Amino acid sequence: MTYEEMFREFEFNEEPETVVTSVNGLALPEDYLAFMQEHDGGEGALGRNNYGCFYRLEELEEVNEDYEVSENWPGYAVIGSDMSGQLWAYNPDKKIYCQIDSENTDEDTYYTISKSFEEFLNKMDEEPE
Repeated sequence: MTYEEMFREFEFNEEPETVVTSVNGLALPEDYLAFMQEHDGGEGALGRNNYGCFYRLEELEEVNEDYEVSENWPGYAVIGSDMSGQLWAYNPDKKIYCQIDSENTDEDTYYTISKSFEEFLNKMDEEPE
């Protein structure tokens, strides 16, 4: 699915005023940053099967602090959410995107593991709810 199809009903934010390239000392990936520099996240339907939001770049530090990400999911940076308990995250050491249940810190329960932002979006669209 193309970005245009994936984000057909998604409401984007304006371009970011400041570009953040890391969260909690973790570098954010280039493909995600390219997307965010154009849109700075937003909220809405994603593809055929999902709804959620990508947090604004300037909000990432606060969001990650609020979820206590460095304690609960060390090595990960949360970049978005389905707004009902599933967090969307990136791990720069493993170079993977994934979904995390916000109620579970066990790494073997992470899913939709992907090597690129585009692959992550497409896999998320295929995953059953």
